[in-house]
This record gives sequence, structure tokens and C-alpha cells, in this order.
Amino acid sequence: MKAFFLAAGLALATATTAAAVETFPDSGIAYGLSTGTATSQGLLSDCMSEDSSSRAIRACTKVLRAAGPDETIRAHILSRRGLHKMALGRFDDAATDFTRAGDLADHEGLATLGQGFAAMLDNDLMAARGHFEDCSNRGSVAPLAEYGLGLTYQMAGDTVKARQAYQRALDLRPGWDAVAVQMETLD
Repeated sequence: MKAFFLAAGLALATATTAAAVETFPDSGIAYGLSTGTATSQGLLSDCMSEDSSSRAIRACTKVLRAAGPDETIRAHILSRRGLHKMALGRFDDAATDFTRAGDLADHEGLATLGQGFAAMLDNDLMAARGHFEDCSNRGSVAPLAEYGLGLTYQMAGDTVKARQAYQRALDLRPGWDAVAVQMETLD
């Protein structure tokens, strides 16, 4: 079970951060920065990186300070920082960032999704399911919500419901390798 949890955590970190790149392109954020210096652009690049690290978190924090009052841009940055924190195992901090992002702008889907993954990785499967079910019909985050739902069912030993959730994720995002690989672990 521990090996499954570690494998799921690694797949999760990769999947959520990569999906956020599609959901939150950095072009809009770049225009919202209060300074256009090369330093700010370098920090933005580090923050938007798919590679989660303490450096990426620090960069997001600095970019957040320079972002100005635009709540949508601040929500994008907070969501990205939350994804980095989640990938590094800082689940409570990640949930706080996702909640703040959801409060700022119309990004409740990703905020709810992030809270679900943070709860799942904190082994609160019931709370995680509630979050995933709340965002399973929200456009671009729906496949990730179904994937997360599948992971929670698999962790609880309910392979039938896990398979159903994984199949819904694949229906929403055909050819998604991480989900196909996870389904293979059900056999």
C-alpha cells in the first residue's frame, strides 16, 4: 500500500502541475506584473515551471508581491504556488493557497481540485472525495477531478468505483497515460 501511495503521489504531482500549465498560461500573468524587469520575468518563469521546488515556491511568492491588484492574476499565481507546495508534500499550505485563489477569482474549480488532492495526500479520503465531486463538472479540471476520485477509491480498496472514475477521466481526456497506468494497477 505504501508503494502505491508513493507512486500515486508522484503521478499526482506530475499530472496536476502539468495540467495547471494548460489551465494557467503565463502570458496573462506577465502583463499583470507591476515591473517588467528581466528579474521579474525570470521569477515568473520559475513560478510557472512544471518542476516543483522550494525555488519555484519562493519565485511565486515574489511574483505575487509584484502582481498588483488584479485578482485573476493573483489567483493564477496562488494556484501555481499551491501546486508546487502540494508536489513537495506541504499539503496544508497548498490547501491554504488554493482556498485563497478560489476566494480571489473565478477559479474555484482548480482551488477545489487542489484542496481535494491535498486532503487525499493527507489521508482524509472522505473530504477529498467531496472536493473532487464538487469540481468534476468544471471544464478543464474535470479530468483531474475524476482521476483524484479514482485514486481515493483505489486507496480505500474499492476497485470498481476506482475503475469507473478512471474511465470517466479517460473519456474526458483521451490518451492520458497517467490514468491508463494507474488503471493497470487495479488488476
